[in-house]
Amino acid sequence: MPSNISARWIAIGISILTVTAGIFWYGGPSAPLTTAEVSRYMAAIDRHPHIFKTPEDKAAFQAFLEADDGAPFYTVNLYKYYHQAQYGASEPSALSGREAFDRFSSVMVKLLAEQASHPIFGSGWMDANTGGWQRLVIVRYRSRRDIAEVFSNPAFATASNDKWAGIEANQRFLVQGLHIPALPYGLASLLLAIILLVCGLGRIRRFRQKPEGMAV
Repeated sequence: MPSNISARWIAIGISILTVTAGIFWYGGPSAPLTTAEVSRYMAAIDRHPHIFKTPEDKAAFQAFLEADDGAPFYTVNLYKYYHQAQYGASEPSALSGREAFDRFSSVMVKLLAEQASHPIFGSGWMDANTGGWQRLVIVRYRSRRDIAEVFSNPAFATASNDKWAGIEANQRFLVQGLHIPALPYGLASLLLAIILLVCGLGRIRRFRQKPEGMAV
């Protein structure tokens, strides 16, 4: 019996540590980007000039990194597709704009996941709007360092060819907000640990109450 109880406690402890580590990986505190880090990321991005559509977009992105506060944030993205993907005269394509953008999205989702970031809402249905927008996507980023990691990744640069071939226009809003998933992660970890501990104690109590010789 003691060995079985010890094994249960070990399993409970491992579960608590695993979940706690996952919580902090997903959204633990992040130190703001340093000036040296911003310079390094922008130098990597500069090697792929087609990542941004205009110099103003690039300058705005750099300013956003330089103002880092270490907190998670969200991007609210609006997209309008070309009827037919625009890869250029030398690369005629039978893809629609949406199909080209979907190719970009399949790469982007993987890059986001590597940085504990992900879309939290997306819709291809939108009511009549003055901008003619056809798609809305809200993405949660763990930190500005993570969006810099994504944008400086060569795979993102390659996929950006599909992005710009697919969208005729886009607009992005950067926002921060407080909601239940953004509760302090230390508190969330503590609550989860208490729940797991109570469940574990209940299982041990039932184990001790089993008659001798009864299978566990």
